[in-house]
Amino acid sequence: MKPGTLHLDSYCFPVIIAIFLMFVLTDVRAVTITLSRPVALQAETITHLEQVNTTNADQWKLVVFGFTHCKDICPMSLANLSMLVKAAASEQIELNGVFVTVDPDRDTEEILSGYTQGFGSGITYLRFEGEELEHFKNAFQVEVIFYTKNAGNQTHYQVDHSTTAFLIDPTGKIRVIFDALKDAADVARIFKDNKGLFKS
Repeated sequence: MKPGTLHLDSYCFPVIIAIFLMFVLTDVRAVTITLSRPVALQAETITHLEQVNTTNADQWKLVVFGFTHCKDICPMSLANLSMLVKAAASEQIELNGVFVTVDPDRDTEEILSGYTQGFGSGITYLRFEGEELEHFKNAFQVEVIFYTKNAGNQTHYQVDHSTTAFLIDPTGKIRVIFDALKDAADVARIFKDNKGLFKS
């Protein structure tokens, strides 16, 4: 097992996410978690992810959450996703990155399209509203906090959210959980050193 990588059973996905967030929030070096028992996403969530699918049934996905008004964290996360898409391609792994907005009030389809295109053709996006967004976030245990957003301020507010990213196999199972800011190099090593993962 590589340093900084944990292999855990997926009997309790919320517990795994809680452990992961404990490392991130205490500013300890984040830990890449490779699940020995992959977490199967619900059919509804898989259907949403298939909205950004190509005709290739063997395509893996890297999912990260964010918003386009984010000044530094989200652009860094997407730059890392773009790097990972290229790293996967060099190992003959079909992969695309999916940016899910947590701020649909400001992130229109047009804005998201232009924003993600800036990080390369391997990055796509998903936009949901209302309960549909809540259900999708809950599928990944993603927490989001809005600051100073109210009836008098619908434009200049800040959003706080986790930087957790998810590597999902072509059947809709979460295989790896990592921090999009800190652990991209670990995931790139998985592409190179753990090729069996992508054949299972």
